[in-house]
Amino acid sequence: MIPKLKLHGPILCVGPQGERNCGRCSENGGSSLCFDLVEDYSESRKLVLKTQDNCNDDTPGKKKSDRPAMREIREVQAAMAFVAVLEADLRALSAEARRKYPLVKDAAEHAILKLRSQSDPAQLAKSDDIVRTFLLACEPKNVKLSALGLSCMQKLIAHDAVAPTALPPILSTLKEHSELSDEAVQLKILQTILTILQSQLHPEDEESMAVLLGICLRLLSNTRNADSVHSTAAATLRQAVALIFDRVISAENLPLLKAESRSRNARSNSVSGDVSRSIAASKAVEAALKDESCTSTSKYTLTQAGRLGLRLFEDLTALAGGGTCNWLHVSSLQRTFALDMLEYVLSHYVPVFRKLGPYQQVLRGQVCSLLMTSMRTSGDLDGEGSEPAYRRLVLRTVANVTRLYSTIVTTECEVFLSMLIKSADLELPLWHRIMVLEVLRGFCVEARMLHLLFQTFDMKPENTSLVTDLVQALANVVRSIQAQEVNEEALNAVAAMFNSKARGVEWTMDNEASGAAVIVASEAHAITLAVEGLLGVVFTVAAMTDEALDEGELDSPRLEEVPDMKLVGGRGKGGELASTCSSLVQAVWRTLLESLALMLSRSQGEAIVLEILKGYQAFTQSCGVLRAIQPRDAFLSSLCKFALAPQEDGSSNSSLLVSPAKRGDSGSEQKEGVVLTVKNVQALRTLFNISHRLNCVLDTSWTMVLETLAVVDRLIHSPHATTQEVSTFGPRNSEGRQATDFQILSSLDAQLFESSASMSTSAVCALLGGLRQVSNNSLVGVVSGLGSAASGSSATSGLSNAIGGATLPKIFGVDRMLTVLTHNLHRADLLWDLVSAHLLELTLHESPQVRTVALDALDRAMCTVIPCERIRQDAAAFVDVTGEGKEDDFGQFVSIASHDEPSTTEKSGAAVPRRSRLLESKAANFRLDTFECAVLAPLSSLYNFGHSLELRCGSLKILVHVLERHGEKLYHSWPSILELLRAVANTSEKDIVPLGFQNVRVIMNDGMLSIPAHALDMCIEVAGAFGAQKTDVNISLTAIGLLWTVADFCARGVDHGAFDNIEGKSTRRNSLTGESYTRQLSPRRNSLGSSPAGSVKVDSKTTEVARDTILKGLTRRADMDFDGLLLAVYGVIQGLGTDERPEVRNSAIRTLFQSISGHGYKLSLAMWRHCLWNLMFPLVETVRHLAAISSKDEIGEELGTQGGKTVHMLVHHSRNTAQKQWDETIVLLLGGLSKLIKPYFHFFQSMEDFEKGWENNILSFVRESVMQGSKEVGLAAVSSLHNILLPQLTKGILPRFYFDTAFETYDAIVCCTHTSENRVATKARQELVQSLGELYAHGSSMFNPKTYVQLLSMVDVCTRYPLTKGETSQAAAAGVLLPLQRTVLEVFPVIKPIEEKLQYLWPIFLRQFLSYLPGGEHLAGEHCISRLSSKQKKSLQDGSVSAALSMNGSHGVAKKISPGSRNSSAKDLSAISALSPEFSTISSSVFCEKAVVVLVQLYQLAPLSVKILVQPEVVASLGRCMATRRDYPAEELWRVAVGSFNHVVQESLIPDHVSADPIQQSPPDGKGYSSRHKFWNQLAEVYENFLIGACGRVFHTSAADGTDTAADELLEASVLDVLCEKALSSCQDAPYEVLGRLVEIIDRCGARISLLPLPSVSLLPINCGRFSLACLQKLFKLCRVQPDVSEFSSQLAVSRVAVSVLVGRCRSILCQFRTDEECGEKGLPQMRIDELKLVLQELNNLVLHPVTAGALDIPINRRDPSRQFGSTNPSSIRVAETKLETTTTVWTRGHVLLLFTPLCELVGSRVSGVSDLLVVLLRNLGTELGV
Repeated sequence: MIPKLKLHGPILCVGPQGERNCGRCSENGGSSLCFDLVEDYSESRKLVLKTQDNCNDDTPGKKKSDRPAMREIREVQAAMAFVAVLEADLRALSAEARRKYPLVKDAAEHAILKLRSQSDPAQLAKSDDIVRTFLLACEPKNVKLSALGLSCMQKLIAHDAVAPTALPPILSTLKEHSELSDEAVQLKILQTILTILQSQLHPEDEESMAVLLGICLRLLSNTRNADSVHSTAAATLRQAVALIFDRVISAENLPLLKAESRSRNARSNSVSGDVSRSIAASKAVEAALKDESCTSTSKYTLTQAGRLGLRLFEDLTALAGGGTCNWLHVSSLQRTFALDMLEYVLSHYVPVFRKLGPYQQVLRGQVCSLLMTSMRTSGDLDGEGSEPAYRRLVLRTVANVTRLYSTIVTTECEVFLSMLIKSADLELPLWHRIMVLEVLRGFCVEARMLHLLFQTFDMKPENTSLVTDLVQALANVVRSIQAQEVNEEALNAVAAMFNSKARGVEWTMDNEASGAAVIVASEAHAITLAVEGLLGVVFTVAAMTDEALDEGELDSPRLEEVPDMKLVGGRGKGGELASTCSSLVQAVWRTLLESLALMLSRSQGEAIVLEILKGYQAFTQSCGVLRAIQPRDAFLSSLCKFALAPQEDGSSNSSLLVSPAKRGDSGSEQKEGVVLTVKNVQALRTLFNISHRLNCVLDTSWTMVLETLAVVDRLIHSPHATTQEVSTFGPRNSEGRQATDFQILSSLDAQLFESSASMSTSAVCALLGGLRQVSNNSLVGVVSGLGSAASGSSATSGLSNAIGGATLPKIFGVDRMLTVLTHNLHRADLLWDLVSAHLLELTLHESPQVRTVALDALDRAMCTVIPCERIRQDAAAFVDVTGEGKEDDFGQFVSIASHDEPSTTEKSGAAVPRRSRLLESKAANFRLDTFECAVLAPLSSLYNFGHSLELRCGSLKILVHVLERHGEKLYHSWPSILELLRAVANTSEKDIVPLGFQNVRVIMNDGMLSIPAHALDMCIEVAGAFGAQKTDVNISLTAIGLLWTVADFCARGVDHGAFDNIEGKSTRRNSLTGESYTRQLSPRRNSLGSSPAGSVKVDSKTTEVARDTILKGLTRRADMDFDGLLLAVYGVIQGLGTDERPEVRNSAIRTLFQSISGHGYKLSLAMWRHCLWNLMFPLVETVRHLAAISSKDEIGEELGTQGGKTVHMLVHHSRNTAQKQWDETIVLLLGGLSKLIKPYFHFFQSMEDFEKGWENNILSFVRESVMQGSKEVGLAAVSSLHNILLPQLTKGILPRFYFDTAFETYDAIVCCTHTSENRVATKARQELVQSLGELYAHGSSMFNPKTYVQLLSMVDVCTRYPLTKGETSQAAAAGVLLPLQRTVLEVFPVIKPIEEKLQYLWPIFLRQFLSYLPGGEHLAGEHCISRLSSKQKKSLQDGSVSAALSMNGSHGVAKKISPGSRNSSAKDLSAISALSPEFSTISSSVFCEKAVVVLVQLYQLAPLSVKILVQPEVVASLGRCMATRRDYPAEELWRVAVGSFNHVVQESLIPDHVSADPIQQSPPDGKGYSSRHKFWNQLAEVYENFLIGACGRVFHTSAADGTDTAADELLEASVLDVLCEKALSSCQDAPYEVLGRLVEIIDRCGARISLLPLPSVSLLPINCGRFSLACLQKLFKLCRVQPDVSEFSSQLAVSRVAVSVLVGRCRSILCQFRTDEECGEKGLPQMRIDELKLVLQELNNLVLHPVTAGALDIPINRRDPSRQFGSTNPSSIRVAETKLETTTTVWTRGHVLLLFTPLCELVGSRVSGVSDLLVVLLRNLGTELGV
């Protein structure tokens, strides 16, 4: 069929190749026209209009008023495009007819002219000129002209450009051209016909329509036409029929069915899916036919369109029967095609036949007769009527008529069904039987139709039982497999077909299959259709039953109270649908069960088994809903049979599955191996589903089901049972695997018993009774083990957790009873007696395994029942009656006292709250007849009357689990529980005590909110008793944790607001965040589950979780004396703090301090006094006493004996004595005091007697711990005091008394460190120094000059005495900085004078630090010397140490050794120590290196006035460090000092542009010299010592290499650069003699080469020569001054001093060179030659400043300005120079004139290059002289 062309609606812009945007539509503002010719497969050329509008009508923001205008523009554009296309076709027609057909040519040209004046299709329709032109073109019947004419007419018709009056000639032309045999013309005719039917020219009269349809029929029936014409004609005719009947629907105002409601041929992958689809389709049809616009009665008056359609339908019926047409005038047509069209109309236009009477008459009178005739057997038919295709169409039409119109043609449908049922039993060909079975199968899956048929025929005695006969016929087909001896191939084929259907793949046969295979497949197909038909009936019954449930005609089987078993009704309304379902079930259940059971027994394919079992489930559930007991039990019995049926594969290694009746013999059989087949597994799953759905109505059938499930449970958990692999249809899950069959069955089993919650009480009792019977029957005759009662699974809850995680076997009946009880807690009081009686009965069984299982089951039962609503209601009712308590938000019952008891006050004034007393009568507070007591009553019976330890331990284990899980829900049973635990605490049995303490731990952790108030005292007593017991240290540790939990609980009720007047409570609480609630229990704490003999471990996780749970959900209880309880708990913990076991006392001390500090902000003043004076301070004194008298002997626990000798447990050396263990306790005690006092220190100040405790207890304890304790104790003591003071200093709230006393404590500790008996550990002293630094940094305002000097003296002592008694200076000898000295260097920058009142102490601070450098002992202040002994003072005053430590002396020990050298030997160190032991470690090289760096930092931080004052001392100290290079060149000290010296010098200089007068005003010393004068003198001394004494020298060091030498040269050069370029450039305040001294130093360094004897020059190292030449070059540079320099510049003054020195040095070098050259026989050393060349070059380049030249004594008009004015002051010299410049001539090369004679003597030198340099020099001199 050629697709129709529609040119309506929006036209898209497409390019030449079909693209959607040709790129030319963006012109003219984005909206333009494009015309493009594109090729089409059905036309030679076709012009397609392409437009694109970038502004769509639906564009957001576009005004609606613009849309009509845009629509008009589009219409105009479309019209223009259409005219353009039409004009092109006319031109093509004119060109084609130009020669042979001039009339056509002229008509075409005339039409073009006409077309240009009329551009609208509507205007063209008014005139027939264009149409007549195309009709004229068709008259010659030329193929090309006809094709063009027909094509153009089609376009005109499509655009509505043809008037209706032109239709007759067009039809005439089409009819004439249909006689042509050209294929293209015929196709064009068909296309034009279809266009006419779709346009406004659609014929309304019968004649015109007959012409159009007649053309199509003739083209279709003409066998000479091409195949394409046949197919196109058939498609055109089908579409024409559809268009005609669509017009009928529209004209008659009938509803149009949706496509999905008309299509019923599609199948799903299951029969149930087909039934669901059929129901949905039927509902859609019914909904469409119930449209309000449709009348309920038939309509017999038809419109013109209706009559036309009726004529067409009658002709199609006649053609299908092989007759002729009365209207279409067609003699013959294929009956198959006609019947196909007939079937299409009947199935797609149902409203036409349902609502129009004439059509119903034709259907009843003609169509049904035709179908009855055609349904005769093939033996009576011949020709086309006997062909399979025609027979299939007949049967399909019959099926549609029966399905859609059974209410109209009821009798005919009965005939149809009867004939079909008989056909299924006749000996017809297989293909015919398959067709019939397909139809019957379709009827079975049509639920609505089957229901209608059964209601219409079977339920009326006068009619035939069609549905029953239909089911019987399908069952006969299924039973045919019994007649075959062995037909496995057919069954396999059936399974394959079901598998294909399940996978959604259509089953096909191989084309190369043999005839036998085809027969087998056909038989299998017939069986498959029969089985599907039967299943369709089953699912139809299920669907109808569900619908009856939805409509309320039946009661749901899931109701809690099921009414009496009735066939229909119950509490439902009853109705026609329910009655029909029940009758249908009674009519067909036997046939269905027989057939499905037979098929299920013979089938092995998974898909067919699943489908049949689905049918079993659906039908059984329907029977249960319908209260059809007999069919239900029959199907259920059959299903149980298949669930345990033996497999049929005949394998020898597998035994048969056993039936429930033979369960006792299954043990031996299972050992051989049992394999559950796919069929067994699926049957079991189906059984579970049915039992779950019908659990409320099974009643007596539970016995059979439970017996089966018991066997299945044993098989599931049996190691000898397996299942076959099950394949799944559909995609696998994401993990690529699926759950095993056993897991699925286990899940279904669990879900079945979980559903008991929705069952009625009587049904649950029946279920429990059945389970009890199963349990008792399985234990008959069992003496040991569980026998056949064991289900194979294991329990991992209850008592199994208490025996090391071991799993316990289960009894099926007992386990399922607990499951049922779990899911029926809302009525547990009605079921508890049944369950508990059976469990107590089992505890008396003679088998130990049965007793264990019974105890475990009792445990689980109690834990399950206690949370029930009944127990909650009993407690709530008692609370409401007595007023004892109330229910809180968490569902816990908290006892509330009627009033608070006032606390008593002791005589001392400290309030000590008393503990609440027990109530006198417990009977008044509890009821023993409640359900709660009934639930826990078995525990008391088992413990008190148990005949074995097993039952007593079992009762305690059960109690643990009850308290752990549901302790907060208990109320009336607390007295008996606590009495039981008190008895356990007093026993000595090791197996029972841990179990009893587990209960106590649970109560203390989880039960503080729910336990009655009067029982809390008993709980504390029990916990204290367990803490003091000696059996298990783990129990003691855990008991301390429990007491902490109680303390936290009690503290929640204490809130006296003691801090409200001191500081905000919120601030206090925030300051404790993260600290007060942090546990630090001993690492030896463990859970009670571990063995006492095992290693001791800590199990704090349980306690922490429980404690957090309590604190989160805590509600204040008004019935408790929280003050008394809290102090009582603290008293118990304090008593445990002196226990002889270190683990216990350490844990107690940690707990006590953490708890008090955490809750201190809630305590009252009286409670604090009690804690301090009655708990804390006594505990400190007791611990100090016990630690002092503790033994120092090694200890170790005895583990046993080996070889007659006692074996002791190895203990770490830090804890191998009792004293060391007590040291650990003291450390914890110090830390606890710190954490306790620090946050509440400000509060403690308000206590009158706290100052006494601070000084006598705390500070005394700290001082004693540091001075006499071990290393860890001393460190902890210093840290403790520091942590107390630092926060107070930071906040500025530390009173002077506490600061002074603490500072005196520091001072006392430091004073003992410089004695010979110093025992303070180095780490403790480090901590002390760091503490002093931090205290000063955060509290500098507290330091006055006296305390600051005292601070400096303490730091000085720590610096000078870094070693403790017994320690050696090996670390210093090895080149490692001592830890204490490193700490001092870190602290010194921190303790610099910050406050304004301490600024004048800067010099003392810096000089003290300078005293630590070599040779700086004389700088030590009086505050440092005062702490020395008389011997040490005398040694310092004599200067022996200073002489020994002087690095630049020329004699003594210092020439040989360096006290701080890394390479110094022990002997050398001993020598230094002999001179001054107290200073032997201060001047270590490593310390001095670090100190130099710190010195520069401190110097930078000092004020300017202080810098000026200490500049000489700083420079001198750095100079001494630099001078160490001469004796110890390998050390790093001098290198570090060089860098620091350069930095200090540059920072101390005064540039020329800065006035030096304010700086020179510093006060002079005793000799009258100012600080700047001393600075320059000291600077000159340092340069002289270093440059002359240590630079450019030969050092013999084994460690020096090329890299070090190069680095040292750079350092030398840096010193020389700073001197020449920095110091001598900013020397305006330097004395004249100092300048001369500095220039002389440079000159002396540069004269080394010339002053050496000639033989020695060759031995001089290269680096030494380079340094000498560099100095000589620097001397020349000093004389070179820029002409524009200021007359007051320091450079100018230095140049006047340096020029005379330079001339003298040059004369000496020139003369010496001349002498050496004349005396030397060999060549001169290269170093001498380089020196001479350097001098000649620099002389030539040097041009003197006029003022500088004036300093030379030149004989020609030159005088010395200084002599003339008689002054040596630089400023006077500058004035004289200015005066001379105005009267005399200055020689800028005067220095060359003075050296003229020596230069002339070198003219004859033999050294290469010298003469050239002389020539250049003398020539420049001549130029100067004007020669």
